[in-house]
Amino acid sequence: MHFNKRGAMKKQTRIKEVDIYKIYKVVALFFFLFLGPLILFKPAYDYTLIKNITGYVFCILLSVLFIIEKKEFTIETKIFIILLCFFIYLVFSSFIAPFGYAAARSLEDYLLYLLIFLVALNIRLEKQDVYFWFAAGFIASVVALCNFIGPGRYVISTFGNPNFFAGHILMLLPLALAFSFIKDDKRSAKLIFLVCAVLFFFSILATKSRAAILAAVFGISTLIFLNCKGNFLKRYSGYIILFLTSALFYSRFYHWLIKNIRWYIWGGTLKMIKVKPIIGWGLGNFPFFYPYYRLREYFLQIESTPVTTQVHNEYLHIWVETGLVGLLLFLGLIFVVIISAYISYTNKNEKRGFDIMLLNGCIAGIMSVLVDNIFSTNLRNPSTAMYFWFLLGISAGYIRDKIQFRFSMSRYLWYITAMAAFVMCVFTSFYRVLPEVYFKRGVWAKDAGDLKEAIDNYLIVCAINPYNYEAWYKMAFAYGESGYINKAEEIYLKINNHLFPHYAKTDANLGTLYMRKGDYKKAIYYYKWAEWFNPYDIDVLCTISSIDIMFLNNIPEALSYLRKVLTIDPENEYANRVIDLLKKEGKI
Repeated sequence: MHFNKRGAMKKQTRIKEVDIYKIYKVVALFFFLFLGPLILFKPAYDYTLIKNITGYVFCILLSVLFIIEKKEFTIETKIFIILLCFFIYLVFSSFIAPFGYAAARSLEDYLLYLLIFLVALNIRLEKQDVYFWFAAGFIASVVALCNFIGPGRYVISTFGNPNFFAGHILMLLPLALAFSFIKDDKRSAKLIFLVCAVLFFFSILATKSRAAILAAVFGISTLIFLNCKGNFLKRYSGYIILFLTSALFYSRFYHWLIKNIRWYIWGGTLKMIKVKPIIGWGLGNFPFFYPYYRLREYFLQIESTPVTTQVHNEYLHIWVETGLVGLLLFLGLIFVVIISAYISYTNKNEKRGFDIMLLNGCIAGIMSVLVDNIFSTNLRNPSTAMYFWFLLGISAGYIRDKIQFRFSMSRYLWYITAMAAFVMCVFTSFYRVLPEVYFKRGVWAKDAGDLKEAIDNYLIVCAINPYNYEAWYKMAFAYGESGYINKAEEIYLKINNHLFPHYAKTDANLGTLYMRKGDYKKAIYYYKWAEWFNPYDIDVLCTISSIDIMFLNNIPEALSYLRKVLTIDPENEYANRVIDLLKKEGKI
């Protein structure tokens, strides 16, 4: 009787432990795989930034779970070494970066990805766990198709941008297809997964993203390659079709590319890489130095903007910021994970079981994202990058011959992971998300013509995050429009001298302020800087010519600027009118 009671108590304890494990795991995956893709925080200007919080919550919950169940940390040796070197190098790159606050901002994202990778590496997913992600993807895809058939026909779904949405769904498409071929699964279940895959594919088509469509086809081709053994033609059929199609449309694609804005951004980026090819310019510091190397013809493109923060090619972006060392470590980590995971399962007798199909789907999803990011910025955005590193961690978990750390050591890793995730969760909420709320209020107030309200909100943003150069810039503009010229000048100089030299149109705006103050020499000085960065800015060229004529009596130089304007825009009304007046007055 005594032994029966003891056995019953042990059984109840085991049941409770299983219940705790399931609860923590289900809640963690619900936050990350379901809420993460769908959650938005509309009061914030960047209303998708809240998604980062779900990644931190995921890491907190699973780290606590690992501590409770005394989970021992496991990782393959080569991956451990490369991962450690990569993140140590990122810290080094942050320290050498001239603009440390920008490096710290990038390091925040990489810390999130590292925590997600470590946690994902040590969980084993079951089929029902992935249903959360499929459900979220299904809802997001339906919303995307509704966007497409709506009046604007602009797909943003729950990601705020068509490319960000496509970049996320790219990972779900091969997973859904892989699940539709799981052996011994019910026909109805296979049909549901297949329907999901079709829905995901059509939602990617709806974004009209060429990069995402190409990446989707490449991901499907990779899945075919992984699933088909033996028959060469069948195994490589996806790649062969993709290659032949690419060859057929190569000429059209090339002409599109060389006229695309990316071509000019890449040209300027390569000029930067040539200067510092090995260690780069510093993590997160691309936007600050790119204007000095930008191809000036960039501004002749319709899509050009005063500020370029993204390279639109992840590999060039990593190279320009962290050098060849950072790029090789990043690619080396991915290569070792994929090859090691594939080799670990390629010799198993299991055919189309859950584990092998999950792994194949993960690898195909990873490859899709890698192809997409030849042309996109999706790995710069956590809504894609978090889940990319999640898939990478899940794949690494399938590698055999991993080293295992005793729990006496592992628990410290889980404690550090949980505490780091908690601190970053609070930090992100207060320092990143909250200022976005006031920033949006400031933008709304400015658009409504209430400049005082706009300034008050921008002041709150800058009090919370003094390095938010966008808020400082908008505040300076609002001060200038309100007549507070000295205050506007002070803030513009703060931006130019400390936060972000020559940001957007800071030089031109300073020129305008000094012209209003009657200091024409300073006005010309800053307008010349604006001209150097963008020699095709007609407003700047016309203003310099007007100062030369009206205040400096420098007719020859004024005429040279007017002729520059007419070279860019032969029908420019101002330039033609002033030249006619100068001719009538006999000055030219």
